[in-house]
Amino acid sequence: MRFVQLLPTAVAIALTAAVYVLIAQYFQVSALWLPFISWALYFIAGGKPSELPKEIAGLTNGMIFGYLTLIAVLPISNLTGETLAMPVAVFFAALFILLLEPIKLFSMTPAYFLSYTSYFAYFFGGFGGEKATSFNIIPMFWILLMVGLGLGFFTAELRKKILPRI
Repeated sequence: MRFVQLLPTAVAIALTAAVYVLIAQYFQVSALWLPFISWALYFIAGGKPSELPKEIAGLTNGMIFGYLTLIAVLPISNLTGETLAMPVAVFFAALFILLLEPIKLFSMTPAYFLSYTSYFAYFFGGFGGEKATSFNIIPMFWILLMVGLGLGFFTAELRKKILPRI
């Protein structure tokens, strides 16, 4: 792609990012960064709408695995002690995520791990507010991930419209 083709697309996508941030600031979204994770995933996965079901399943289930990891830490710590509880919980979460890969709908392994790790960043980073629990952050966390997929879809379609005109 030549620079003359890239520039209008880059400006349109950068403008989309700036408008998203402006809107998110207006609504006081504390985790402005989170949709950028799933927005990037949309393109990592090929930038095709046909991949959206796998991306949604991966992001949603990665979040669920994050929640279940935190729930499992206490009972595991009773068996292993505090030092090993989180590593053991993460081991089993990662194992289950990887074992889902052969199932077509659940084969978007990067989505699982992006969502899984982002869930911890969101929770432990305090982005859910003072009254955040590992459970009550789930709706906003999921919505922000879906906003990112929406931005990915929008900018991919925008790019398709801009490039043929140049």
